[in-house]
Amino acid sequence: MDFWVRLKDTIKGQNTTHEWVAGKIGVPLSTFRKWMTRKTYPDLREGVAIAKLLETSAEYLVTGVEPKDLNEDERKLIDAYRKLTPLERENAVLALTAWAGKKRRLLYSQ
Repeated sequence: MDFWVRLKDTIKGQNTTHEWVAGKIGVPLSTFRKWMTRKTYPDLREGVAIAKLLETSAEYLVTGVEPKDLNEDERKLIDAYRKLTPLERENAVLALTAWAGKKRRLLYSQ
């Protein structure tokens, strides 16, 4: 699997579109489409912007390797998170943050 396949999979997994990504990183849709069909290529700055926007790493998009400091459970959470819509992501973060706060309070009160 190469950069383009991982990028397409990431975009699809996040239920977003090429139009949305192009608009958010400030390039014309025609330019983004040329990248996706490999007629031209983004520069390094644009590639990093794409990775940040999609909340992944440039390393993952280029090599397929996730950052090494994550354990299996953390990778599963990230994979599940990437499949959520923006609204679902916001709700998931709120829920996990609230739950983690309650667990910490419970642990400290015991």
